[in-house]
Amino acid sequence: MNDNLKIQGLAVPEELLIDVYRSAPAQPSPWVVISDQVMGGVSSAVLQQDQRINSNCSCLIGRTRLDNNGGFVQMRLDIEPSYLRTDYRGIFIELYGSAQDYNLHVKTTQLNRPWQSFRCTLTVEPQWTRFIVPYEQLEAHRTDAKLQPTAIRSIAVVAIGQAFDVDVCVRRLGFYR
Repeated sequence: MNDNLKIQGLAVPEELLIDVYRSAPAQPSPWVVISDQVMGGVSSAVLQQDQRINSNCSCLIGRTRLDNNGGFVQMRLDIEPSYLRTDYRGIFIELYGSAQDYNLHVKTTQLNRPWQSFRCTLTVEPQWTRFIVPYEQLEAHRTDAKLQPTAIRSIAVVAIGQAFDVDVCVRRLGFYR
């Protein structure tokens, strides 16, 4: 699985990675698709189980459109509280897709508005890339709250802010120590 894997960020040894999600064949995806249609937008997307460069993955395929004040689609994974530990230093995610910037959005129990999140931008390429995202790299968006890692409730890969064809796949997601 790590053949030609590009690492973006810190070099974290494999034994310090704790998987929350790892794609497997014939396994339903736990990811959920959400689009700007929840607020009147017209962007659309679907979730597909696929294989990219011999790796099983969950893919978000669609199109973002800016009509009606829209402009986002996302694939979100709920995080069980039992996965969260105080010794974790951040999040890792392995992505593949069309060359495009995507956001990583983290929601916590501290946030009560849909537009609030802790986020960062990840530049995805048509090559499997492991992004290592320290908690400090996640910026508060439309909130004054400071990220409490043990309060994380979901993590999403988001296509946002411009009109484009969305094609992004996840094969692993988790935390690192």
